Amino acid sequence: SGQNANNTVRVTNGFLKAVENGGEWALTRRTDGAVAKTIDAAELWQQIGHAAWASADPGIQYDTTINEWHTCPASGRINASNPCSEYMFLDDTACNLASLNLMRFRRADGSVDVPALEHAVRLWTVVLEISVLMAQYPSREIALRSYQFRTLGLGYANIGALLMANGLAYDSDAGRSLCAALTS
Repeated sequence: SGQNANNTVRVTNGFLKAVENGGEWALTRRTDGAVAKTIDAAELWQQIGHAAWASADPGIQYDTTINEWHTCPASGRINASNPCSEYMFLDDTACNLASLNLMRFRRADGSVDVPALEHAVRLWTVVLEISVLMAQYPSREIALRSYQFRTLGLGYANIGALLMANGLAYDSDAGRSLCAALTS
């Protein structure tokens, strides 16, 4: 049970302060919000940390910070994310994702073909925009909110391969130069 699952614990600033101050934490039921049990916050934090060390689960999400940095707070709070947490937004939304393979933009001399990369970013942004209109979402609510908010995500893949192909072990100067080229 739980194998091949992606488990995450959301913690609030209140919980972290209880950990810091040696306080107790009330575990509440999702069904009615009543307190099911009160436990030592620092002990729970230690158990979470040990489990993450032993099995890479659970991941941690900082609920208070996530909602303080929310870009559309008037539309509702952020309650959860996808398993890897790269998409944080409102309930009943979906992010249309794509990524560009950086190795496809590596020239023979090892440099990055920035004009081609910029062109691909513009093109794929249009493709993702079109995908919002053409996608088949699992519910009417998700389709509507995806259309309203235009949640798109374009990333890149193979930065490690690009660095290795150029004979670069990651060092701060080479990494900064590459990141500057990719984000300019």
